[in-house]
Amino acid sequence: MIMAENLRSKLDTVARGNVLWDCPLAPYTSFGIGGPADALVTVENKEVLAELLIFFTDHNLDWRLIGRGSNILVSDAGFAGVVLVFGKGLSAIEDLSDSDEQEITIRAGAGCSLAKLLNWCVDRGYSGLEFATGIPGSVGGAIVMNAGAMGTEIAAVVDGVAVMSQAVGSEFLGKEKLNFSYRLWENQGINDKKRMVLSVDLHLVRRGKEVIRETCRENLHRRKEKQPKLQKNAGSFFKNPPGDSAGRLIDASGLKGRCCGGAMVSPVHGNFLVNTGDATAVDMYQLMDIVTEEVKKDSGIQLFPEVHFL
Repeated sequence: MIMAENLRSKLDTVARGNVLWDCPLAPYTSFGIGGPADALVTVENKEVLAELLIFFTDHNLDWRLIGRGSNILVSDAGFAGVVLVFGKGLSAIEDLSDSDEQEITIRAGAGCSLAKLLNWCVDRGYSGLEFATGIPGSVGGAIVMNAGAMGTEIAAVVDGVAVMSQAVGSEFLGKEKLNFSYRLWENQGINDKKRMVLSVDLHLVRRGKEVIRETCRENLHRRKEKQPKLQKNAGSFFKNPPGDSAGRLIDASGLKGRCCGGAMVSPVHGNFLVNTGDATAVDMYQLMDIVTEEVKKDSGIQLFPEVHFL
């Protein structure tokens, strides 16, 4: 759809001018793939976000929050609607604990990158997020995906989440009201009840800074050994089936190095589909289908994507 000029003017007002029109989305994704959105809005606070949600409802506009785009594949045609990204105002980190407490609670804005949050914690000797070393993306995205590595996941350290939805507005959900499973926040909601993460309260503990740094170094080394370094990707493309590894299954089917246009199954790790330079979304879709079909044929196991599609 082409957004009417009068609607563009109204959106610009509601968004406080933080709008990029007909904005290519490829630079906003780790795949480096995707056509333009009608508009991309940078949101700096929850008050503006609330106004935008009302505006979208009133004018029947499609919209999507993409975080840092590290786990999505955007269509070559782009997105006929408004894409939201969080700015600095929704990316702050706050220490909620007293200086002499052994157990720590911190609050991180959903727009904060996991890398920035981890560095902030390491500098203060706060332990609990070392598993996130090398994981791209934002804090909000980590909650939605229940991001994990090294045998643990972010759900293990979550105390609560501040959220907003079109139907309910702002609310705070304690950990007892959150339902996490493998790579999924199950009760995020759908349609007008779909909750967007505003900030996350995390429960951490004090530990020696050098011990934390060494753990992070070891985790990063392990990731670099097993994952492609130079080509654009969205991390693990498929979810691991129960009791098995998607990477192992893909390797067993002899699919490492398989190409479809500019998309390739990484020779380094089978569960990474990479952009060799000029891949399109269609290339990735087709390669995904090839991998899924071959693994199903060889092992009888159905693989499901971890990556989200826009």
